[in-house]
Amino acid sequence: MQYAESQATPSLPTLGDQCYLLETGEATTGPLQSLVLDHLLLNEGDAYWVDAAGHAQADTLARIAPSNRLLERINVARGFTAYQHAALVNRVTDFVDKDTSIVVAPDVDAMYRSDDIRGPDPETMLRTAVERLSTLCQSHGIPVILTCRQRDDLSASVAEHVEDVIRCESTQFGPRFVGDGFETLVYSTGDGYVQTTLAFWKHVLTTRAETNGAIVEVAHGAN
Repeated sequence: MQYAESQATPSLPTLGDQCYLLETGEATTGPLQSLVLDHLLLNEGDAYWVDAAGHAQADTLARIAPSNRLLERINVARGFTAYQHAALVNRVTDFVDKDTSIVVAPDVDAMYRSDDIRGPDPETMLRTAVERLSTLCQSHGIPVILTCRQRDDLSASVAEHVEDVIRCESTQFGPRFVGDGFETLVYSTGDGYVQTTLAFWKHVLTTRAETNGAIVEVAHGAN
């Protein structure tokens, strides 16, 4: 995975068939959703999104996406307890096939931090879920993106099963993605600064779509 630096055409990391851990601090919405949408722009197939903590918000995705058609390719399932989340991860293995483009599981550890888990050990439940997601990546040759709410003993199994860590860091010039062997990518508006709002991420994805010949439907009135 490499970064192509360009002042005129900002770009995002190209995802391979690996299991990734995305670290962004608290600002997971822009970087995570932009990576997923960008991957769908460049690849055929659908995304399966096992959501936790409300990351898959339709209005936010719609504001960032350069085309509404992209949203039709994102299949979201939400788990509100550890048991529901584990069941959804298990269920998604039945849906992933040759037409699947990417699997996403933000805050993969969040539901397993609840005090109301009875019976199974939370660490065991989380480890099993992450193992299944990692197996999906290996058996189908598709990228899987995970994020963690907290890095500690509970989420240690997540780090054990990912093949690459992507960090989105905030700099005085704007956000940059950093990973093992990656080049630093800084998005510039021409004056050395950027505004990291949803409109910024929409601009990045729209430019990417236009560069690659994708059909862009710009929503009127979007900020």
